[in-house]
This record gives sequence, structure tokens and C-alpha cells, in this order.
Amino acid sequence: MRLRAAGRNGWTCGVAALLAAGCSQLLGYDDVELTPVPQGFGGYSGQDASQGQGGAGGAPAGGGAGGTAQGGSGGSQFTGGSGGSVSTGGQPGTGGTVAQGGSAGQGGTVAQGGSAGQGGSAGQGGTGGTVAQGGSAGSGSVVPPLGDSSKGSGGPAPVSGDPQTVQGISYRLIVPSSYNPSTATPLLVVYSGTEGAAQMTNNLIQVASYTNTQTFLRAVLDGVTYNGDGNAGATVLDEMRAKYNVDNDRTYLMGESAGTTAALKLGFTLRQSYFAAFWANDVNASTPGPAANASALGFQPWGQAGPGGDLADANAIVSAMKAAGYRVPDPAPYNGAGSTQHGSTEQFLAAVSWFSGRVR
Repeated sequence: MRLRAAGRNGWTCGVAALLAAGCSQLLGYDDVELTPVPQGFGGYSGQDASQGQGGAGGAPAGGGAGGTAQGGSGGSQFTGGSGGSVSTGGQPGTGGTVAQGGSAGQGGTVAQGGSAGQGGSAGQGGTGGTVAQGGSAGSGSVVPPLGDSSKGSGGPAPVSGDPQTVQGISYRLIVPSSYNPSTATPLLVVYSGTEGAAQMTNNLIQVASYTNTQTFLRAVLDGVTYNGDGNAGATVLDEMRAKYNVDNDRTYLMGESAGTTAALKLGFTLRQSYFAAFWANDVNASTPGPAANASALGFQPWGQAGPGGDLADANAIVSAMKAAGYRVPDPAPYNGAGSTQHGSTEQFLAAVSWFSGRVR
């Protein structure tokens, strides 16, 4: 679909005139080309990555008489570090307590490593305790940490929608001229609709000032190419965080039409704790839902859905967000201009504008 507007005299006009009130009505449909195409604006349509590694295991406490204790290993994204065991020593003695493992990833707290067992026969240590799983994460174990940034470096700047590739995954990149590597910068990850990543990127550039996203880093994946593939978005998110100083508390996700399912997987299961806000736009699916609630995440994400004519799926997404403790502003789903029409320009502008100022 190409975004366009009907002018007062029936002529189509570009986004500059549209935003300057030169057009009275916004129109948009999936995969429809205008003849002639309006100047200055394009159109838009209407398996699982790991969560990140836990911290290193803590130092062991002192072993019993004649023995030494070994520290637990670092935790992974969902589990704590493993309990250490007492190494071979001399006379039997009580092994030292293994220190706490690394920080937990999404969905689970790090359990205390087990105490080393009582020394058995001469020099034989006991077995380390089992690490527990699940539970809720405290604010100190939110991944990535609250109030911090990725501190990535080395990425090119500025970039105006050029294609990029990482681990075989292609995406379009926008890095504003205002980008400063020493400043934590908001990031918007987008799965496009059937218009494709290149056209979606052009749209985002064109509406940047109007939607107050001109200072954002933006990474756009093709929703058709990566239909249902949340892993692709996780790979791109990792790349952006490694190469740019991404603000942990202002990282956002939008899924558009054909990109709905991939965005749901990325935002609700694979990297749920990474996103301060998630808008599912022009939806065509409603599963999977949030894997963890706000208590387990350690913060309340923001959530919203733009029906684009599919009110049933939008309602289901919003209901799941509310049940998980998301902050979902009324009215939800979005019911403003364009909410009943798939590929509406008004709903697209409402969605992109919604992210500015939202934090974890």
C-alpha cells in the first residue's frame, strides 16, 4: 500500500502538504499503487533467540577442613547459576556454601546456589545444591538493567535507510544526524507490512518530525520475508545494541500487518523485557500472548493495538496485555480515525506518534 491523501480539490498530495493541512482526508489501502504516485511519500501495508547470558558465578565460600569449595557457574537467561561442589580434600569437613549465581534473565529469579554437602570419606566433598527455576524477578535483575544503556559502539552514523545484514538477516537502518555515541538513544524496531522494509523505512523518515521520532534509531525488517520469524528481530536487536548506545528504557517495537506474528513472538516471548512499549498495528493475529507478567519482568511495559478492521484480534491482544499487567492507555484497542480500515494512514501516524516519551 502507498500512503496518500485526498486534497481539497480531489488531487493527491504528499506528506508535507498533508501534515501542513493541505489535505483534508487521509486514505490508504494495502498494495494499491496510485497513478500518479504522490510525491514525497510512499506507502505501507496493512526460533527463538536466547534472552542473554546471566552474570558470572559468585566466589565460593571457604571449604571445610582439608577441602576447598568451587563457585557456581553463571546463570543463563532463565535459570540461576549451578551450585558448586566441594573438591577433593584431606580430612572430611563441611564444604563451603556456593555464592549466588548470575543475574536471571526474563521470567525467573536466580536461585541461591546449593550448599556443598558434608564431607564424606576422607577428602570427598558433597554435591552442590540444585538451582531453583521460575519465580518473579526483582528490579535488580531486570534484563537489560533499568536506568542504563547498551553502550554499544562502532556503528555507522548517520544512516538514511540503507540496507544492512547481520548473520544473514537483512534490515533497513535509520541513524539520525543528531546521534551521539555518548548519549543513550531510543530505538524503534519495526516489522513492515506487505509494502516491504524499504517502503516502511521511507515512511518512517517522512513522518519523523511529525511523530517526534526524528532522534530515534530505527531498524526495519520486512514482515513478509520474516513472517512469523521473531528470531530475525532478536538478531537485529542484538546488533543494534552492540553497535549503538541504545537506551534500555526507551526501546520500542511495532508490528505492521504481515509482521504481526513475528512482532508478537519477539515482543511477548523472545525479548519481552527489552521493550518499554509495543504497538501491534493493522493486526491479523493475536497469539502468542505475553510469556511473563509485569511482576516477573520487574516493570510494567506499555501496550496498544491498532485494529485496522480486525477488532477481534486487537481486543484479544489488548486483553492479554492487561492480564499481564501492561500499562494500556484508554481507549484500547485504538478506536480513532482509521481504526476500521486496514492500511489507514491515520492509524499509522497514531501508532508511530504513540512511542515518544514512554519509558520502562
